[in-house]
Amino acid sequence: MRSIATTLASLAAFAALGLGAPVAAQDGVREQPSAADLARASAEADALIAASGAPGLFVNVSSDGMAKVRHRASGLVCSFLPGAENNTLRVFDLSDDSPGDDVGCNADIGSTYLTYYATRYGSGYSAADSARDAAQAIINRWPDARPYQGAMAQVEPPAGVGPIEYAALLIGPKDAPRYTHALTAKAGEWIFKQRMTGDGDQNSIMANQIVAGSFFNDVLRAAVGESKP
Repeated sequence: MRSIATTLASLAAFAALGLGAPVAAQDGVREQPSAADLARASAEADALIAASGAPGLFVNVSSDGMAKVRHRASGLVCSFLPGAENNTLRVFDLSDDSPGDDVGCNADIGSTYLTYYATRYGSGYSAADSARDAAQAIINRWPDARPYQGAMAQVEPPAGVGPIEYAALLIGPKDAPRYTHALTAKAGEWIFKQRMTGDGDQNSIMANQIVAGSFFNDVLRAAVGESKP
């Protein structure tokens, strides 16, 4: 998909230049996908919905050559590169009487692993709580995890979304680390979370932060019904 590759390259260029502006809608010039691209993306979204175990919870909103699925209740939109190996749509509370309050998706981009969650918690649970719990889950999975102490690209939340919280860590050997983070935000009753893991050299970290931050911003804007300019 040259249109998606162009966008990613443009976002990464901002990181390489060391720009510190908040992530918003920073796009390259997009080429129009072909009819075959559009059909392939829509078919993949349909397949992901069918495999979720609860297809009534989702709607196919594919566009721009990307397979896109919206969770009806939360407004979470998962965007997938058609054909990516780990594309997955999940309903975590499928065994409940009324599933749909805890959903997620894997939507990797190349060697960068991206997972999104939308969860309706009880009252009193905040985005900061979610970021703290995500950090503990990372430490539980990777006991050698240590705090990432470098620069952090800032994500500007859209209107109607609370402050964006984050947990950022390095995992793996110190001479070849991997970078991993969780971004969290609350909109209405829902906590949205992005988990991202990628290469741990400083240039890759900043590029992945900007790309992932832009994607998270798009997710939040879709959730509150704000169209992308």
